[in-house]
Amino acid sequence: ASRGSLLAGLLARITSHRPAADGQLITRAYQASAHWHQGQQRRSGDPYLTHPVAVAAILAELGADDQTLCAALLHDTLLHDTVAGTRYTLAAMRQEFGAEVTGLVAATMALDQAPAEQVSAGDRRALMLKLADRLHNTRTIRYLPRDRQLDKSRQTLDVLVPLARALGMDSIGAELESRAAATLRRRPGGTASGRLLTAATALLPPGARARWRAEWLAELQVLPTRRRRARFAVQIVLGAGRMAATLYLRRLAELSRARRGGR
Repeated sequence: ASRGSLLAGLLARITSHRPAADGQLITRAYQASAHWHQGQQRRSGDPYLTHPVAVAAILAELGADDQTLCAALLHDTLLHDTVAGTRYTLAAMRQEFGAEVTGLVAATMALDQAPAEQVSAGDRRALMLKLADRLHNTRTIRYLPRDRQLDKSRQTLDVLVPLARALGMDSIGAELESRAAATLRRRPGGTASGRLLTAATALLPPGARARWRAEWLAELQVLPTRRRRARFAVQIVLGAGRMAATLYLRRLAELSRARRGGR
């Protein structure tokens, strides 16, 4: 979607829930976000701007106020250690959008560093923003490396689902729970690379198949990118014939020794 259509869609959603929303203020926050995230992409390949807009749209459905929506649009502009990092500063944000919006952004950032038991003590609007942020990231979690998918999903179930329920955000809590649980249930064997590895075990002696399937899938699970997982699977398949021949010959030798020993 173009920048114009992203903004138009967001404003339409906001005003459908809150007709008196300050469209000019929200547009300024959108334009600042578009400026600072220009040229950045998400792991999915989408423009990074689509993420803060999606977070703001989730909050708009909840009737969030203007300051919270602005904070949603700006929430990743200050993260210098991520793909979304920019040179925007708290001081510049405060000058452009005021202490309230800047405080919400800072409070949301602080939640990432807070111990799990302290998260629920944060500002309610910052907590809502954190939940909306995680919800959109959970919807697109398939683009993360598998180990991060698992870590994020466990944290979601342990910390953020109970938080959503405590705040009365039941629909968001239910979706977070469903998506995180589905990610944890998903096994590497269910992916294209996993199915390829499983097929390769058919070449091996029956007694060796379960062991090698488990070993290969365990290795597959810790590889950080889809490309590396695919490369690993292809390498295994290409070598499976030679490996099968070696295992069969080894088994024949063992049987031969056993027969000679039995005489």
